[in-house]
Amino acid sequence: MGKKILDSKILYMVLSIIISLSLWIWVTSRDENKDSQRFTIPITFEGVDILEDRGLMIVNENVTASITVRAAPMILATLNNNPPQLVANVSSISAEGTHRVVYSTRLPSGSGVNDNDVEYISGASGTAVNVEVARSLRREGIEIRGEWQGSTAEGYLAGDKDDFRFDPGTLTISGRAELVNQVAYAKVIVTGEDLTESVGDYFPFQLIGASGDPLDLDISCDVDTIYTSFPIRATAEIPLEVKVTPGGGLGVDDVSVKLDTDSIVVAGSREAVDGLVNLGAITVASIDLATLEDDVAENGGERTYSIPLTDELENVSGVTEVTVTLKIRKRVETREFEVKADRISTTSAPEGWQPSIITQVLKVKIRGTAALLDELTEENIWAVANLQEINAATGQHTVSASVYLNSAGSEGDVGVVNPASYTVVVSLAQDG
Repeated sequence: MGKKILDSKILYMVLSIIISLSLWIWVTSRDENKDSQRFTIPITFEGVDILEDRGLMIVNENVTASITVRAAPMILATLNNNPPQLVANVSSISAEGTHRVVYSTRLPSGSGVNDNDVEYISGASGTAVNVEVARSLRREGIEIRGEWQGSTAEGYLAGDKDDFRFDPGTLTISGRAELVNQVAYAKVIVTGEDLTESVGDYFPFQLIGASGDPLDLDISCDVDTIYTSFPIRATAEIPLEVKVTPGGGLGVDDVSVKLDTDSIVVAGSREAVDGLVNLGAITVASIDLATLEDDVAENGGERTYSIPLTDELENVSGVTEVTVTLKIRKRVETREFEVKADRISTTSAPEGWQPSIITQVLKVKIRGTAALLDELTEENIWAVANLQEINAATGQHTVSASVYLNSAGSEGDVGVVNPASYTVVVSLAQDG
């Protein structure tokens, strides 16, 4: 037991046997004890870029050939892990059709296997294979269309086909010309259930033929998916209204206002729709009764207004105008009165300047009931020109004038027609 294990004769005998056996295996693996093995290998094509420059392409790219190799077992084991390469050059092909091309056999580099180690029983260099060559085509600008096949939650509306947005905006496809020419457009199908938010994601697409049917073609596309955005918008029904301001002898209760469309449905972002809902209604017009034309004020009439909406909202009802019918409940008349210069005054003249009235007669339209108009005289009417905004300079100036009434009736019974339309001419001169 005191001897070291390395001094054991038995150990040396075992090691000698193992070393001898290994050397025998290595020697016999490379001697005449050879086996045969069949390999099926894809052909590697060289010169494809030259074909492409000629507008041609290889149709049957996955061409394979079989070779049978005779070699020592260890060589065959190496080739199993790293098989030979079969290479065919197609640069001499210049036309469509079926061509016979020969291939060469190349042993794997860096494997330690050389030509002296192998014997080709079949399929050696110089063997020919068939290559199918066709005209190639590259098309840019292929249109992309969208199709909605989902559903929205209640109170929401999906956009239409024109609302799709794509990135990239078009496709580029390439391949066999007769296949590429079958493509009419590409289609993206967007789906989803009970959606409340707009869609924005990458989607696959289909190539569609002229008949509208999907195509299953062996062609290449420049992208695999398309970023697609599609709007899902909130909706609400919003009432329409007309605001009426009394004047010109007519009060709000003296006029009946009827709209031919009472409401519209709008669509947009949730925030924009809720903001309009909170307003309560869309005001299509504000009618100042003092500005009504004489015929309308006395007999009623119709006016057409556009329905205003911000750019954030869409009128999905399709009604863009509303006709407003006015009916006058009170009989009124319109008469013209003259306001003489002695009843025209000024106010807020520039400091250091003296105004003089140049206008001698201001003709004013007054509207009201016949009885009140009969009582109204020119002495009951006067005008005041406000010079606050006038440019202080010598000469004559046209300024706005406010017309006032001293009538037995109230403002709702008799009033000035178009009160903001009157002007007078005044002259300014410096004091002293």
